[in-house]
Amino acid sequence: MMHSLIPPLLVVFALVPPLRADEPPRLPAGAAAGLFRMEDTAAAEIPVPQPSSFAPLLEKVTPAVVSVFPALMVEESTPLDRFFGREEEEGPPSGEAPQERVLGVGSGVIISADGWIVTNSHVVHLPSGKIADVVSVELHDRRRFRAAVAGVDPATDLALLKVEGGGLSPLVFADSERVAIGDLVFAVGNPFKLGMTATMGMVSATRRSSIGITGGAGYESFIQTDASINPGNSGGALIDTSGRLIGINTAIYSARGGNIGIGFAIPADLVRHVVSALAETGSVARGFFGLSISDLTESQAKEAGLPRVSGAWIDAVMDDSPAARAGIRAGDIVVSARGREVTSRGDLRFELSMCRPGDGIGLTFWREGAETVVEIVAGKPASADPGSLFRLAGLPGVVFRQGEGHPVVSEVPPGDLRRAGLQEGMEILEINGRPVTDSATAEAALRRGINKVKTRLRNSENT
Repeated sequence: MMHSLIPPLLVVFALVPPLRADEPPRLPAGAAAGLFRMEDTAAAEIPVPQPSSFAPLLEKVTPAVVSVFPALMVEESTPLDRFFGREEEEGPPSGEAPQERVLGVGSGVIISADGWIVTNSHVVHLPSGKIADVVSVELHDRRRFRAAVAGVDPATDLALLKVEGGGLSPLVFADSERVAIGDLVFAVGNPFKLGMTATMGMVSATRRSSIGITGGAGYESFIQTDASINPGNSGGALIDTSGRLIGINTAIYSARGGNIGIGFAIPADLVRHVVSALAETGSVARGFFGLSISDLTESQAKEAGLPRVSGAWIDAVMDDSPAARAGIRAGDIVVSARGREVTSRGDLRFELSMCRPGDGIGLTFWREGAETVVEIVAGKPASADPGSLFRLAGLPGVVFRQGEGHPVVSEVPPGDLRRAGLQEGMEILEINGRPVTDSATAEAALRRGINKVKTRLRNSENT
């Protein structure tokens, strides 16, 4: 399974869901670090000229890549069922024994010998948002296991599975901060259900953000590669010439759904950060800062005296928020976070997303022709239940869900509100100039009569 980006739309090929279990697998707090095999020394450089064959390398890493099959438990349908359009996702209507119906295929990567496997969140979710009843994993030696889903993080498109099986071959993680444009890489996965396949290419770019693969509420910092990635490769491995994991393949950019040499992988360092949380708690806790951020425009950079258009513009700061207490003000331009250059809104959102409540992060911002360095301590979000549905008294009839940082429009009734421009999938960023992060801040910002609402849909912002 694989995302395909058809400008400006995103096509998700993979349909793969997680197993429902009464007791999902968990690790004790602090134990997830033991999942990852890390090398302390830098990998040896590939001699020039290149070897005539990479077969020994791929023989070593291919057993660590698996096929992932999501399925629903449904009653066997009859021709009459199909004629009358019975929905597959509704499940069996009677007491007959349900059957397992596989809905697609994706890929996954074994990260520990005791059966922890990383894949994509979209591999274990249906388009409706429903999680599959059953997830099966097939190894390179054709052994097949039922997988329990330890956790999913749609904001980064990652999911963690657990199988009970021996003789597993995990991959060693590389330090993805060292990945550079021009590095030779291999993509390994199960495209088009053909079976395990390896392709070769190079790193075309790093830190790609604001692409829209994870939606407006997601966090992105992708490795871009021209190694051939196709539907079914989702969740597979992107490896370097030392056989180390540098990323999890997740999407392609394509006009027709096939590979055109632009593929994206989630970097290994982000995978370790997210998987550690999923293994220990089943979710990823992200800090609250009270910022509303947008991309810096040329006119804003020129007016501020910046030498180039690079940074993230602070639209608004919530009163008494962590950002306000650190001295951040609307109109500041953040140029660095955690010691890394910030070139866009996506860069800053990603760096902030790596902070848990209580973590501190250093920001460098530009104000009145000078740079200032501050540290912000992340707070706890007022609404820490992403995905929960709610309504607002000031917008009757509209159903919202809590996104990662902002409310998202889930349902709009016909009539005035739809004609006013509200659409399903829109993030609510601000109401009447006040940043909105959850139901409480949205309700507090609404007033009688006309309201000025700033929204974002597929990276396009409107007021």
